[in-house]
Amino acid sequence: MPTDIDPTLKELIAIKKLLVLALLRSGLTQTQVAGALDIDRSVISRMFPKGTLTGIAAKEKSDE
Repeated sequence: MPTDIDPTLKELIAIKKLLVLALLRSGLTQTQVAGALDIDRSVISRMFPKGTLTGIAAKEKSDE
């Protein structure tokens, strides 16, 4: 991410990431989250470091 990006845009990106994490944690799949946010599923995958989303899904299954 460029360092000269507007602080407001940085905050909006952070909020979107939190929303994605919350929706995934609630049990939705990446495809469902992508559909709800009207973005491609690959965008969600690129938002987080590799393995982060897998860890969330694994945690959710272990809580059941």
